[in-house]
Amino acid sequence: MRIAITGATGFIGRYMVRGMAREEHDVRVLCRPGREEAVEHPEEKPCEVHVGDLTDAASLAGFLEGCDLILHLASAHDHIEEEAMRAVNVGGTENLIAEAKRSAPDVHFWVISSAVIGAPVYSYYRDTKRIQEKIIKGSGIEWASFRPTLVYGVGDHRHTAPLLRQCARKKGTLWVPHSGKSMINPVHVEDVVDAVIKFFDFDRGVDCMYELAGPEGIPYNEFVDLTIAATGGGVKRRNVSKKLVDKLIFLKGIFTDVTKERRASAYFTLHHQHDISNAVYELDWHPRTYAEGIRQVAEGDWWREERDET
Repeated sequence: MRIAITGATGFIGRYMVRGMAREEHDVRVLCRPGREEAVEHPEEKPCEVHVGDLTDAASLAGFLEGCDLILHLASAHDHIEEEAMRAVNVGGTENLIAEAKRSAPDVHFWVISSAVIGAPVYSYYRDTKRIQEKIIKGSGIEWASFRPTLVYGVGDHRHTAPLLRQCARKKGTLWVPHSGKSMINPVHVEDVVDAVIKFFDFDRGVDCMYELAGPEGIPYNEFVDLTIAATGGGVKRRNVSKKLVDKLIFLKGIFTDVTKERRASAYFTLHHQHDISNAVYELDWHPRTYAEGIRQVAEGDWWREERDET
């Protein structure tokens, strides 16, 4: 099968490219101009590289020709301006669908739609991803949506590596807002790829949606404690009461906008557990626990030095 992949130079995308190559699929990746060297070619076989930009419809010409499947992972995250985020997540998806209808009418469209379930407090990024998913569902193209929650793994220099460095300190305090009892269930990046691979063998195969998360929720305090243990750190986890957090936000709000702080505080008052039963029963998918996964991820020194992840 020939598979077109967007977002192939990103954290999840790099794993997805390797996973598809291991399954002996031919992989064609979309790469923005000037980013060709960022494409990691699997040992099994090099990727085809199509240079183009989701926001430039004309540059997509030929990207999907001869392809059986689109794996759409490309995403503009909430560290960029809202206009640019919408241009990629919404406009880029519309351009990709238009190109599919023009040059590959029989293609299947699978989207890795992170943040759709992963951000229960308001997020413009989350909303653009929800719109993206609705556009795909209404396109008339056979689709499947995989909705991972917090994804971690080796090579994630934006989130996993900073957390590991913070937890690996030999002394000091790591402050956790509120009681730390809110539940989360992170998912290992290799388990996300495994769910997608297993979906190839599912006989329904179209118009499906799967939430991908860890096997069960764990309290945020346990999440932090397990990460400290995995790194061998000596830092102590301490909790800050919601009452004190709210007071500090109120005082800061007298002088500046505290919208981000209020949203961050709200995150720790909500549970972030997700129903993965259809992936477990339909795909025979069994993700690893966070305790197991974070021990594996913390091995080696890949995370110890800071690096710019653009």
